[in-house]
Amino acid sequence: MTDAIDQPDVTMTGRLNTRDLPGGSSGSLRVPALVALPDGPLLLVHDHRPRPGAGAWREHGGALPDDLPNPNSLWLRRSDDAGVTWSAPQRLMPTDVGLGGVSDPSVLYDPQTGRLHLFAAAATDVGLFGAHPPSPSAREGLAPEPGTLRLLHAVSPDAGITWDWEDLTALLAPTAERPDGVVGFPVSGHGLTLAHGAHAGRLVQPLVTALAPRPDGTRPVRATALLSDDAGATWFLGRDVPAPEGTGAASLAGGAATTGVDEWALAELPAGSGAQGGLLLSARDGGYGGRRLTAQSHDGAMTWTTPRPEETLPDPGCNGSLVGLPGGAMVCSHAGDPRSRCAGRLSVLPAGASAWRDLAVLTGPDEPFGYSDAAVIPRFPGSGARVVVVAEQPQEPDTTLACFVVET
Repeated sequence: MTDAIDQPDVTMTGRLNTRDLPGGSSGSLRVPALVALPDGPLLLVHDHRPRPGAGAWREHGGALPDDLPNPNSLWLRRSDDAGVTWSAPQRLMPTDVGLGGVSDPSVLYDPQTGRLHLFAAAATDVGLFGAHPPSPSAREGLAPEPGTLRLLHAVSPDAGITWDWEDLTALLAPTAERPDGVVGFPVSGHGLTLAHGAHAGRLVQPLVTALAPRPDGTRPVRATALLSDDAGATWFLGRDVPAPEGTGAASLAGGAATTGVDEWALAELPAGSGAQGGLLLSARDGGYGGRRLTAQSHDGAMTWTTPRPEETLPDPGCNGSLVGLPGGAMVCSHAGDPRSRCAGRLSVLPAGASAWRDLAVLTGPDEPFGYSDAAVIPRFPGSGARVVVVAEQPQEPDTTLACFVVET
């Protein structure tokens, strides 16, 4: 694919809300996670977030009102027509006693085993900014430790029909490399199985960790990768993505002021680009600088270059997605306004190019557009691909999910 990418056709195929949840629940649908299975359905996992009580979230360290420990839940939907229609939702619930809300899903498909991986965060009694790292006793398989945020992992051998759950929180306990341990959560969206290079077959799931507050009360956040080289039997942490240079701290909607690299997405660079096995990162700026951050890894997501702001990728501080198209172009779904979660768009980095540009407008300049995820469904060789985008549309009092199909 070259710079001569035609403007694609964009169709909004529908909107998902809480009316088809059991009992006709109120509240919001948030944080979509999307994966296209080879020759199979398109799967969407998302949160249902009940309307939170006033002020309680601050007392328990929630990042924002409907974040954990709000009693959120996960739901799975299927589409057999590439995102035009969706099945009734199926609740996904771990069996662990002592867990409250479950939130922030991410999905990862492993083509070598045919298994689907799901990651999520779960609350005991606190949220991200009220939690402490798990103690070393977490390694002994005890009940969920009060005051911690749990890191959950589930595996499905049958395209999401059945799931086996496990608790990976012990990975965040103190170690020689991280003597204080970390508090972390999986980034909603999707992970990646590496296809090329020395680390082909490695599973990569984005995480964000929150460090201890600074004296001025600001909270540094860091991006790191959760990695597996044995098809998900065991997992380990990569090193933190370096903090971007010269960034400040800022707050969103009255939450804690943060700084650093926040929620992030990744895609594998083309094998023939001279960067075989290389990865591209696109991240939300934890300091709300108005642009997405970009970095690269050349060792399978173990280490990363220092992120830099991408001047042609405006972003208000919101989770987006990153996917590769047939031919080597990269596509990012994101809110295109540097100050507000609106103006949804797809931007493209053509193969061999150094600058991003607009590819498709998803919503109008003042129309809400929040967290999004994208999946690519290839067509016949040489005929482009269908990109399915599911995005939050925040509207008072609740958030719905909008579905878009983009024909490239």
